Amino acid sequence: MNYEPKDNIMVRAYDLLLEGELQEVTELLEGKMKREPENVHIMMELAGIYYILCELNKAIALYEKILTLRPGSPYVLYKLGVSLYRSTHFSKAAEVFTKIIDSGKYLPMTYLWLGLSYYHLGKEEKSIESYRKLIEYGPETVMANYYMGIALKASGKYDEAISFFKKLLNQADDHVSALYHLGRAHMQSFDYESAKKYFKKVIDLDPDNANAMSMLDFLVSV
Repeated sequence: MNYEPKDNIMVRAYDLLLEGELQEVTELLEGKMKREPENVHIMMELAGIYYILCELNKAIALYEKILTLRPGSPYVLYKLGVSLYRSTHFSKAAEVFTKIIDSGKYLPMTYLWLGLSYYHLGKEEKSIESYRKLIEYGPETVMANYYMGIALKASGKYDEAISFFKKLLNQADDHVSALYHLGRAHMQSFDYESAKKYFKKVIDLDPDNANAMSMLDFLVSV
C-alpha cells in the first residue's frame, strides 16, 4: 500500500497550533508559501491564522488571492466576507455575502452576517429582511431573534422588537443584553412600568450593569 509522504513542516505547524504558538505557526506557513506561492491549502491555513491574530488586512489579501485561483468558491467568499466585516468594511462585506446568497450555495448564517453588515450601514430595513430569512431556517435561534430585535428597535418598531426579545428569553431567560434592550424598547414605547421590571432583572443578574442602573434611576425620577 502506498502512502503519501508526510509534510514535516505542516506537521510541525499543526503541533505549534495546538500549543497556541501562533506567531511561530505564522512564520512557518509564510516560509512555506514563499516556496509554494499557489498552494491554496497553505494560503487558507495562513489566512485563518492572520484572522485569529487580528491581522485582518493580511487575511483579506490572502482570501482575495485564493479567489483568483478558486473563483466563486462560497467557502472562501464567506471567510472573506467575515474578515471584511470584522475590519469594518461593511459595504464590501455586504457585497460579498450577497454574492454568496445569489450563488445559491450558502449557509443560513450568511444571512446573519449580511444583516449585521446592513445594520452597521444604517440600512435597518435590509438588515431586518436578512434576519427574517435566517429565522425561516431557525425560528428559535437565539442570535437571530436577538439581532432581529435590535434592528427592529433601531427602526422604531418597538412592539415587534419586544416580541422577538421575549421569544429569545423563552430559550435563554438570563440573556442580560436581551433583557436590557427589552427594557429600552418598553421605555421607548412609553411603557415605563414594564421597562423598570426588565432593568431590575438586568441588575439582579449583573449588579454592576451601569447602563441598566442609569435607566432605572431615570425612570424612578420620571
